[in-house]
Amino acid sequence: MADPPEPAPDRKHGRRWAAVVGVLLLAASAIAVAAVPSKAAGPTIVSLTFDDGIGSQFAAAQVLKARGLVGTFFITTSFIDASGFLTQANLKTLAADGNEIGGHTVTHPDLTTLTAAAARAEVCNGKTTLEGWGYQVSNFAYPFAAENATAQSAVRDCGFASARGLGDLRSPASCAACPVAESLPPANPMVTKAPDQVDSTWTLADLQARVTDAETTGGWVQLTFHEINVGTDPTLSITPVLFDSFVTWLAARTANGTTSVRTVAQALGQSPAPSPSPSPSPSPSPSPSPSSPFGDVPANAQFFTEISWLSAQGISTGWLEANGTRTYRPVLAVNRDAMAAFMYRLAGSPAFTAPAVSPFRDVTPQTQFYKEITWLAAQGISTGWDEGNGVRSYRPLQPVNRDAMAAFMYRYAGSPAYTAPGSSPFTDVAPQTQFYKEINWLASTNISTGWVESNGTTTFRPVQPVNRDAMAAFMYRYNTSFPR
Repeated sequence: MADPPEPAPDRKHGRRWAAVVGVLLLAASAIAVAAVPSKAAGPTIVSLTFDDGIGSQFAAAQVLKARGLVGTFFITTSFIDASGFLTQANLKTLAADGNEIGGHTVTHPDLTTLTAAAARAEVCNGKTTLEGWGYQVSNFAYPFAAENATAQSAVRDCGFASARGLGDLRSPASCAACPVAESLPPANPMVTKAPDQVDSTWTLADLQARVTDAETTGGWVQLTFHEINVGTDPTLSITPVLFDSFVTWLAARTANGTTSVRTVAQALGQSPAPSPSPSPSPSPSPSPSPSSPFGDVPANAQFFTEISWLSAQGISTGWLEANGTRTYRPVLAVNRDAMAAFMYRLAGSPAFTAPAVSPFRDVTPQTQFYKEITWLAAQGISTGWDEGNGVRSYRPLQPVNRDAMAAFMYRYAGSPAYTAPGSSPFTDVAPQTQFYKEINWLASTNISTGWVESNGTTTFRPVQPVNRDAMAAFMYRYNTSFPR
């Protein structure tokens, strides 16, 4: 089957105001609000929606799962199993993980250009196909956000309970005078309001503002994503790093109870709302116990889940202290000998007989983690340093830098085929940077998200040593993307 045409960008259709008019309206609004007694805002619901069934959305769903969140995936049925798009197996996994499958027609046409019969066929046949695959399909998103009375009638007649538009809520570059959230229930469920679709112009601050602005009034915000990848059509894409940063922030935001993340069906009361407690960590990664396995890693510590998983898998046992407790020492840099042990255990401690003679001059059979270091060399994961005259060293007590960690993880994955982008998502990683390909691969698989700096850029800090807490996060995310 030939690949389907690349979906065109959805129209940002709502009212558009000149910048100066928007500013004046906002100023007038602020004055009016100041004269009215304030009242507590109602609860805020955020729905993360994904259009078309693009392949990179599957990795994004794993990021949601790792944070105990779910989304709604609006599927164009003719795209499924085509190159660059989700497969039917992917859809089954998405649904099994608690995500919602929604309708988005058969071929992604502009419904306003079709006859009533043709529009109805596109909408109904897409729904019928998805239901034939075993999904309960109750909600719809208009291709190109294009709708009129004919399109709304088709959606209603085909049995959908709601249909999402775009561009009717305040957005980073438009609709400054629009509301910040949709009401629940919506005034018109056949055209529910949403901000403009998320694209490459959006920053982390833009994404966060859609949530925090809505928290001032309460209501419902649907955020719309397409491609989540590096080096794709920039009009409809954001980087995995930005997506991971936002999802991590959003997951933490839900803890105060004023904001919750729900599918469209959950937001509209069509299916049970999620439990206030986070969902379990992704299989085969078990949920952390309420108490930490390490005395120096409290439940509110950064990477608590990841460190607890590392302990549960037997990858790290930490240090046994004199008082009988165990510590992890999360901010201690990881040495190269310990990294070899971590990676060997991550692989399941495979059967391996260490050689009688070491491939490294500074590693002997008496060296701590000798077996693990020589296993790392035998797998081609580490080649050490060429000291000249055919002699190589491993430098076991030297800390592992973040660039070398990227190389280790890439080789551990089997050095998969990957073409590095022309420019990196990290501002401190240039094409000339050592391990440029490996660092960008790490970002593309969501194993590393880097740091979002105060100016909105993202950095990797390649020559900074890897701390033990960050190492736990790398391995946890690797296992999420490439489970044993």
